[in-house]
Order: sequence, then structure tokens, then C-alpha cells
Amino acid sequence: MLRMNIVSLDGVSKTLIGTPLFQNVSLGIEEGERIGLVGRNGAGKSTFLRVLSGALEPDDGAIARKRGLRIAVLPQSPVAPPGAKLAEFLYGGDSDLVRLVRDYEAAVSGRAATDARAVEALHAKMESEGGFLLERRFASLCTEFGLPDIGASMDGMSGGMIKKAALARCLADAADLVLLDEPTNHLDLAAIELLERKLESSAFAFVVVTHDRAFLDAVAGRILEVECSQVFSYPGDYSTFIEMKNERWNSLEKADSRREAILKIEMKWLMRGARARATKSERRKGVIKDMQAAALERPVAMGAFSSKSKRLGKKVLGLKDVAKRYGERLVFEPFSYEFVKGDRIGVVGPNGSGKTTLLGLIAGSLEPSEGSVDRGANTACAYYGQTTAGLPMDASMIEFIRSKAELTSMGDGTTLDPERLLERFLFDRTMHDQRLSTLSGGELRRLQLVSVLAEHPNLLILDEPTNDLDIDTIELLEEYVEGFDGCVIVVSHDRAFLDGATTTTIAIDGSGRAVLYPGPYGEYREYLDAEADAKADAEKAETARRPRERVDAADKSRKPTWAERKEYEGILDEIQALEDEKSSLEGLFSSGASGEELDRAGRRYAELCPLIEARTSRWEELAALIDA
Repeated sequence: MLRMNIVSLDGVSKTLIGTPLFQNVSLGIEEGERIGLVGRNGAGKSTFLRVLSGALEPDDGAIARKRGLRIAVLPQSPVAPPGAKLAEFLYGGDSDLVRLVRDYEAAVSGRAATDARAVEALHAKMESEGGFLLERRFASLCTEFGLPDIGASMDGMSGGMIKKAALARCLADAADLVLLDEPTNHLDLAAIELLERKLESSAFAFVVVTHDRAFLDAVAGRILEVECSQVFSYPGDYSTFIEMKNERWNSLEKADSRREAILKIEMKWLMRGARARATKSERRKGVIKDMQAAALERPVAMGAFSSKSKRLGKKVLGLKDVAKRYGERLVFEPFSYEFVKGDRIGVVGPNGSGKTTLLGLIAGSLEPSEGSVDRGANTACAYYGQTTAGLPMDASMIEFIRSKAELTSMGDGTTLDPERLLERFLFDRTMHDQRLSTLSGGELRRLQLVSVLAEHPNLLILDEPTNDLDIDTIELLEEYVEGFDGCVIVVSHDRAFLDGATTTTIAIDGSGRAVLYPGPYGEYREYLDAEADAKADAEKAETARRPRERVDAADKSRKPTWAERKEYEGILDEIQALEDEKSSLEGLFSSGASGEELDRAGRRYAELCPLIEARTSRWEELAALIDA
């Protein structure tokens, strides 16, 4: 089906602070198109969104937008004004529809001096553009995202709750084009999966900037990449983009190798002596110059993250019945686990469930209300927080890194001073005297990560490490975690990162109860889905069984058979044996076991839960029959 362009760019260029971000970009966005926008930190992704929205004018080129096009924008870091109520935040947007609703309410309430004809025109516009439906859409989205009543104050709301409110404001707008800048930052996994479903079923076009590879695979039908001041377009999801990008670079590398081989021959020809050069064709000399200027421009590669860990003793860290209360409120229920060398643990749960509290207890920044934390004598813990709060923003980059270490021993055996350490991670020497306050969010997060590695930890705690990092940096961090000679604990909403970097999952529910699962998040999610399917099947079977039990009085008075009585006599012992086996496996998971033994235990544990539920249902059925 032929779809029309709603936005067209022709030769668009933009330069900020002397840096050309993108040049001569020509492309179109069609109705209902689903686009993912990727690129390194500082490449110009957020600027590109601002140019698309009209908030920023291009330096060169032209942008044509469909007449009457409605655009909704989700900023990367939405902010709620102090004292604002949720309703004020929702209606405080600057979209055309929200402005229409505000104008109409001001007119009908008498706050604005408006005659009857103007009120009538506003009323007609409210009906035609869906203004009367906006409040209902806000209420529905707030409920789905788990937000409080719209009369609630936003003071004290977490970053995740504010992001959910901003998403509700953005998605309720019934726009033709939605621009989303890092929508998954600070969201919990349930909210991310809800947003995925919303975008997958949407009729509007959208452009989403995100570092979340699983999210892009789920929602994107086209990828735009900002690289080397150009914007490249690839059809398909993120995985397809990676394959096509590799093919493009392979072709470019082959072409550049041919250019270099021909250039080498031409240079020999040109260098055959002064007399010979005097007779050379000027046109041929021009071709040589063009070939020299046509060298392939390759993105500067960042050095791999590495650091030499301090020697780790036999004991890393142990939690014994650790719990945390704030006043009368229990935030984190008693939990025990013995961390060992080689652990790669992912911690997941909804916003406010106690994930960061658990990390604080492990790191020692929080004291437990109950239980004890036993740290090994040689354990050196480094904490990479989910925000840059607490960084010395008035300090220069070089001062900040020097405060961590004068020399940093890397995993490959080299030793770097602060200047060379910063250069390795793409902080040019011209930037070293910049104050931290002048850096972008992505640059600050990368610098923060470098400072953590400079401390030579052997227990690494990562709290939402992928926030504001670009995909290249995330993949390097994954490789670092995989080869880290110590213990790693990660809280993250990034499913691809969790599956790539962790082998065990601690899942915390909304009441602060922690459950251990012997596998990465993807396997844990499959286990939950299988459990939900089994429960649905059991409920369906129960629904089908009840009418049969009420068919007639004869069925109600049926006597149990001898076999049913024998089964009833032994079924409680059978259930208890299964429960004991389950408890034994949970003890194994918390003991630090690994390898084939842990794999077998994980498979058996996944079988036990639905089996116990089925046998318990059978016991209830037999008890009802025998008691009757």
C-alpha cells in the first residue's frame, strides 16, 4: 500500500558549537512508519529530533511537513515543576491539542474574554480534534502505567514515575508523528514491555532514540544511524541493521583496499624523477590527488574497557536474613545469599520495589534494619550509580580522574596515566580541562564509568549502567563484565544487556520480596510466561470441571473408589516431598554452586513449581470427594 510522506528532508544540515552533526540529509518519513534512531553519544540524535519537530531550524536545506501535522515529543529528561499535581503536568504540555483544551476551558469558565461565537468555534474544534476525549485518555494511560490519581502531587516522585507521566502526556495526544528521546530510561521492565505493546499496535508514525536493542528489535521497522556527520537508512529492525551495516562496511573496506593498491602504483609512476614528472599529464596528477582525498573515513574506535582487579579472597560478601525498613514500612524483606567469585547477577523488579536498596546494602552505603552483611577482607567494591548526582561538577575531567588514581593498571598489563586513560575512552586532550558541568549526559556517564574502573574493584555494582550510554559503549561494557575477574551485580531495565552480561537473576516483587532464579532475565521471563500459561490452563480446566460436578444429585453423592482413597492417603506426603526438594534447590542456588550442577537444578526447579500446583489441586479434588 502506497503511503504518503508526512515529513520530507531535503539537503538538511546542522552544526552546533562548531561541530557538524549531520550534513546534506535527504529522507522522508511516511504515515505510520516506525523508525529507530541510533548513533554514538554526541552524534546529534537529540538535535535531529529537535529539527524534525521544528524546535530547531536547520542551517541548510529544507523541511516540508504535511499540512496540519500534529507532533508529540517525549524529552529525554522530563521535569515536573515543584508543587505540581499530576493533572497540571499532563495538561501543561505544549502540543496543539493540549493548548486547545486549555483555551476551551478558559473560554467556558470566563477566565478569558471570549464571545459566544468564539466559544462555539472552540467547541466544534474540540469535537473534531478529540479534545473532549483527552481526559479519558490521560486517565486510561495513567492507570496502565501504574500512576496515582491525577490529583496527586508529583513532589517526591521517582525519575521512573515522572517518565511514565511524560509518556502518558505524549501518547494521549493523538499525534500523527511521535518523537521519543530515550523513552526506556528509568522505566521498569513491565513499563517498557507495556510501551512496546503500545507502539506495536499504534497507527501513528514515530521516531525513537534508544540504546535498548531488544526494544528496537521489537518496535522498529527502519533504522536511521547518525555516523560521521551523515544519516544512513537501513530497512528492518536492529538485528537486521547490524547485519546490513557490517555488509556495507565490508564493501567499503574492499573498495578502499583497491583504491590504496591503485594509488600505490600511481605514486610510483609519479615519483620516477624530476624529468619524467615534468611531462606527466596534469589530469592524471589530479586523479591521484582525488584518490588521496577519497580515503575511507572510519569512526574512531574506543578502547575496550579493562582494569586489573585486586586479588579476591575466598569470601566475597554474604547476606544473612538482611532486611530494610524505613519507619514502619518494610522496603526489603529478609534475604540471604553468599556471593562468590564469578557471579554475574542481574537484579530486576518494578520501580520502587527495593532494587537500589539492595545495592546500597551490598555496597555498605545503607545499614540493614535486620540481619547482617559479611564482607571479605580483600573485597574492593566499586559502585556505578544510575545518575551522575554527586559528581564534582565544578572539577575538570583530569582533576576528577586524578582523584581516583594517578596510574591505572589495565587488564592487558599496560599502565596509563590519567591523560592517556581519558584518551583511550575518546576524551580528546582538548577536553581534559573542561568542567564536568559542560559535558553531555552520555559523556558524563562514560567518564563516570572510567572513574569506577580506575579504582581496580573486584566487586562491581552497576545500577542502571546503560542509562544515557550509546550502544557501542554498552557492548564494550558487556564484554568487560564477561571477562571481569571478580563478582558483578547489575540492576538494569535493558533486557539485551541482562541476557548478555548476567547468568543469575534476583527478582524483587512490589512488596520487597526477593526470589532467586538460576538463569538470565530472558530465561526467567520464559519461566514466568510458562507458569502463567499453566495457571490459565488450570483455571480453564477448573471452569470446565465445575458444571460437570453439578450435573445431578447422583454425581454429587458418588462414592470414592478404592484407588482414589489410596491416592488421597499418600498425596500429602508426596506434596511435602516436592516442597522439600524445592527448598533444597533454593538452598543450592544461594550457596554459590555453578556449572552443570546448577543447570540441572534450574531445569528441575522449573518442573517442580507447576507439578506442586497440580498435585495440590488434585488433593483438593480428592478431599472434596471423600469429605462428601
